[in-house]
Amino acid sequence: MSVRLLLATVALCLGAIATPAHAKKGIGVINTGDELFEVAPFPAEVIEAIPKIKDLKVGYKCSHFGVFWADVWTWDCELVGVENENTYTSLPDELRTKLAADPQYAYSHAKRGLWNHYGFWAVLAAVAVFLGIGAVTGKKDSAEAATA
Repeated sequence: MSVRLLLATVALCLGAIATPAHAKKGIGVINTGDELFEVAPFPAEVIEAIPKIKDLKVGYKCSHFGVFWADVWTWDCELVGVENENTYTSLPDELRTKLAADPQYAYSHAKRGLWNHYGFWAVLAAVAVFLGIGAVTGKKDSAEAATA
């Protein structure tokens, strides 16, 4: 069995049996929907003013498109109160504006896993290596056939 066929079979099997852990919609290979990212706890003065948010954290709710749970593209991000991985509360506009002005709550500080943040590039690199191996193997086979 060729290496290319083996890798394609493994990828197909993983895609078919994998469950979408973070995705709201999609199968194991492609996932889309809303995703929540925690950033930091609310400031003390906000918790004093709105005590019911003491158990929440400032976070972002974003729409996303991903491959193997690695985000390829995220868009339409808004500041929310994050309770857990799947639950959030919308914030009043004035509070969102106040938090957005504070660099501590910038999207760049969102807590994203290593795979979620950089996995797409790993998949892209793996595909490039896979195609490179196939090209080198193909040239080798055609060169051997030409000399025979």
